[in-house]
Amino acid sequence: MTHILLILLTLTGAGDDDESRSSRPLTQRRTDAESTSNESPPPMNTANSETSPAVATPLPALPQAITSFGAALVGESMYVYGGHYGKAHHYSQNGQSGQLLRLNLKTPTKWDEASSGPRLQGLAMVAHEGKLYRTGGFIARNQEDEEQDLWSVADFVRFDPRSEKWEELPAMPFSRSSFDAVMLGDVMYVAGGWELRGAKETLWQETAYAIDLSQPTLKWQQLPPPPFKRRAVSLGTIDDKVLVIGGMQPDGKVTTKTAIYNPAAGRWSEGPKLPGDDMEGFGTACCTAGERLYVSTISGKLLRLSDDRNSWQLVEKLRDDRFFHRMLPLDDQRLILLGGASMQTGKFSSVTTVKISP
Repeated sequence: MTHILLILLTLTGAGDDDESRSSRPLTQRRTDAESTSNESPPPMNTANSETSPAVATPLPALPQAITSFGAALVGESMYVYGGHYGKAHHYSQNGQSGQLLRLNLKTPTKWDEASSGPRLQGLAMVAHEGKLYRTGGFIARNQEDEEQDLWSVADFVRFDPRSEKWEELPAMPFSRSSFDAVMLGDVMYVAGGWELRGAKETLWQETAYAIDLSQPTLKWQQLPPPPFKRRAVSLGTIDDKVLVIGGMQPDGKVTTKTAIYNPAAGRWSEGPKLPGDDMEGFGTACCTAGERLYVSTISGKLLRLSDDRNSWQLVEKLRDDRFFHRMLPLDDQRLILLGGASMQTGKFSSVTTVKISP
């Protein structure tokens, strides 16, 4: 396994994942075949939840195996936007999704297309006051048989499920993808990522921003400079603080370090490292359930931040190893893991419910 991970990191010199700039294939087996869910046979999907709907199981799989998408819960529905379903390590318009998919969690028989928009991957999506907020990501301007031409975007838009209409909002100050966003109260926080600029040199983001979604006039506010430059991160919240989990650094190395932002103090501090080797910090997913913060890692470990906030505890070893996936809280005792990929089996379409103790 260690040898495979080293291959993954050295293919491009800057790391290789769903936002890799290389079209060269991995030397290990990698397929686009769908994985079967613990919970469901396929029919036909997140980082934020607003409610705890009563969910019937099993949940249907996504219409196709996908990575690097945004997802959130609004009311009794789960939403998924964008993502990559094309060939591994090659990105084109044909392999990116522009669909907003919806699953009714009261009667979860099949996914339907709630709306559509630009084809994007590496984006973030959150929920607030019954609406979805989508930001960032990157678009491929090239066709499948053309040289890659990848561009990060600064888009910030809102979707109202009742009217099923999108509304453009003030764009982020900088284009970014391979980042994450999370809600803390009425405020959305954005951190991590980089700016892909076609043939130009990629810019690693050195900034973090917040925007208060309760205000009649929305305005981005720059936070104190983060003590890191990382992409392929995940964001979570605990104790009225924002945690930035893991990520890849400009030198191509992955880290298990975490950073904590305290909005009340306006200050960053270092958090506890994830256990295991450095790759555990690559393409994680995290969410808060029952006032506990959970992280799902590339090796299939489900971790929980300890009560003293000084370490991570192993909750269980999941059946599927996923990265560049999403994890959502259904309630205090259930999490949903969806999409993503495994280096052994390729992309997932499965949607799995995991029971946790409070």
